[in-house]
Amino acid sequence: MNEIPKQYNIQEREEFWREFWEKEGIYKFDENSDQPIFSVDTPPPYVSADHLHTGHIMSYSQAEFVVRYKRMKGFNVFYPMGFDDNGLPTERFVEKKYKIDKSKISRSEFVKKCLEETKIGAETYRKLWTLLGISVDWSKTYSTINEHCRKISQWSFLDLYKKNLIYRAQKPALWCTTCQTAISQADLEVEEKDSQLVYIKAKAETGEELVFATTRPELLPACMGISVNPQDKKHQNLIGKKVIMPLTKAEVVMTADEATDMDFGSGIVYYCSYGGGECIEWLARHPESKTFKLILPDGKISEIGGKYAGLTVAEARKEIVEDLKKIGALEKIEPIKHSVFIHERCRTDVEYIETEQWFIKLMDKKKEFLQQGQKLRWFPERWKKSYENWVEGLKWDWCISRQRYYGVPFPVWYCKKCGEIILAEEKNLPVDPLESQPEIKACPKCGSMEFVPESDVMDTWMTSSMTPVIGARLAENPQMQKKLYPATLRPQAFEIIRTWLFYTVAKSYFHDNSIPFHDVMISGHGLDMAGKKISKRLGNYTLPEKIIEESGADALRYWATGATLGENMRYSEEEVKMGKKTITKLWNVFRFAQPHLKNLNPDKNIKVNYEPADRWILNELYETIKTVEKSFETYEYSKAKNQMESFFWNKFTDNYLEFIKYRLYAEDKNSPAVLAAKATLFQCLLAILKMYAPIMPFITEEIYQLLFKEYENQKSIHVSEWPEANESWKVSPEFSAEFSAVIEAIISIRKHKSEKNISLGKEIDAFNVGNKINLEKYGEFIQRAARVKEVTA
Repeated sequence: MNEIPKQYNIQEREEFWREFWEKEGIYKFDENSDQPIFSVDTPPPYVSADHLHTGHIMSYSQAEFVVRYKRMKGFNVFYPMGFDDNGLPTERFVEKKYKIDKSKISRSEFVKKCLEETKIGAETYRKLWTLLGISVDWSKTYSTINEHCRKISQWSFLDLYKKNLIYRAQKPALWCTTCQTAISQADLEVEEKDSQLVYIKAKAETGEELVFATTRPELLPACMGISVNPQDKKHQNLIGKKVIMPLTKAEVVMTADEATDMDFGSGIVYYCSYGGGECIEWLARHPESKTFKLILPDGKISEIGGKYAGLTVAEARKEIVEDLKKIGALEKIEPIKHSVFIHERCRTDVEYIETEQWFIKLMDKKKEFLQQGQKLRWFPERWKKSYENWVEGLKWDWCISRQRYYGVPFPVWYCKKCGEIILAEEKNLPVDPLESQPEIKACPKCGSMEFVPESDVMDTWMTSSMTPVIGARLAENPQMQKKLYPATLRPQAFEIIRTWLFYTVAKSYFHDNSIPFHDVMISGHGLDMAGKKISKRLGNYTLPEKIIEESGADALRYWATGATLGENMRYSEEEVKMGKKTITKLWNVFRFAQPHLKNLNPDKNIKVNYEPADRWILNELYETIKTVEKSFETYEYSKAKNQMESFFWNKFTDNYLEFIKYRLYAEDKNSPAVLAAKATLFQCLLAILKMYAPIMPFITEEIYQLLFKEYENQKSIHVSEWPEANESWKVSPEFSAEFSAVIEAIISIRKHKSEKNISLGKEIDAFNVGNKINLEKYGEFIQRAARVKEVTA
């Protein structure tokens, strides 16, 4: 047993243990082990960041607390690390950082720049994760654009295509005019904006004037229909009549449509190509209507718009309203709050543009997706409802193609002559059709030998939805790969239930008729001290590196335990300070105890004659270990920390250490009472250290190596056994109540001394403890523990 220094140098010792864990391979997954496996489908963060913030720290630390616990419980932990470096976030980050105009750079040059940037981003994460003590196995890493992931993503596409779950179609799709790509329903956010409800006058063929209201007057050149509800009695006479649109003079027939809201505007609604989801739904009910391609992919008005061609949507809206006013066709304008779909990446209002895209069939599988969600264990359970609401609210199939430079290519070519789809051979994956040719020499349909490569790339979620498979296949042994899939745990934030979680569940069902993981652990957001979400855009955070430099990684990890599972949490300097205070307290307590543990034989087979105080604290330790275990098993890291804190600060240091000091400093160091105190002290301290280890890995490793390694002969506390809740420590309810009364008596004596400004260590003459205590049995103990010459009833 080594001497514990007076001071614990946080920065120096944390750096030492980082290097030790890496050198010794403490966290490496053992493919040859027969231990039960605990596998984690680790969230692959976007690497489009120059630096990270405490929000990242919070969510990743919380899952890692459980990982460390499971490792100590004897599991062979598979904890890989991925980086999501393909797709739109990286593209936009590179465009912004380097002020790139993609029209003036080749695709290969742009992709090269993205790859360079993702290496920088991945290294940023690795450095911070290492600083923080995140115990991932760095020998098991991937990036979502590397060959391993491209191969799996392209295999997924081929498998779904062969199962008739993927199709290509020309139809209205959600479109971002800033990113100039199709997007999916999961990429949307709803934002309430100030808008206008414009009331427009038109004339029926009968000469009768009518008024309809719209929030999108700029789509007037694309009007394809106009409807009233068949129950709307005041407009019954217009059904079947032609209506002449102002400005364009286009004629449309008034139809009866039960979906038309009689309470919206005037009760007459016009429908355009493609003004919104309701317009697409209207078109499905009225397929005879003519459609128009009014808005171009760049967000400008096409030649169909006549004089408005070339204007942006906002410009066209302004000019059309002015022109309506000039010809007397503007009834009125009402200011309103209007909820619109925006692209979550760039905050641009989303349009519907008819393009040819690849889709995965979702709409006819809602029931199955709900059933798969029921098979998962949700922590906390309430977040399952968010998944179910998303599934029930699905409106469209999943658009998986993106008109971007950077991403996983589709393994597809088209026959130049007849358009036949030509798929890559699975054995050749991964492929880039822009740089290679299909294996077949001629089109199987028409015999042509010329092929056109697919230039679109896959939605980034096409790859991310395969992370359980991507992770499992990092193992070299095929049999081990089967054991790693489905994964044990998926930790993730609540806002990507609709994307990452749902798409992963859907893909696993389609590919394997399986769930992708068994448990789902949902985390919240990190908030700043004012309660706002921490974000790079707002810059409302202190760099984690600075916090770690000032207070240590253990202190920052301590703060991360404060959030209830699935809830947001504010960053708190006070909680970081409390973490640092806990480090100091642990150090001082173990430093105090170290001389008393020398030459101690902690053999469990040696019979110890425990005194009442020992029996009490061991019973409390038993209950604490059991409750901490239960909390970790249900991913309630915050509850686990609170339970161990209560034991350490209140029961152990405030009470038990004070109760046994008179024994520890007794002249006869080998008396049964002293040996019992030392044996109890040893068992409590080792258990305390191990319970804190998942949360505060650095300070616990330091103390373990100094005091306990020689007894357990383990390389690290983090691969040592979790403390055992020994059944022999349990006491009867009668004893527990009896000794609780004794503790209350001692607390009363301490309170009396404090009120009289008497040092707690100074002996007083006498104190009356009441008649609830058996003084014959506990009188001497109270006198010695509370420093009282005489206690009376």
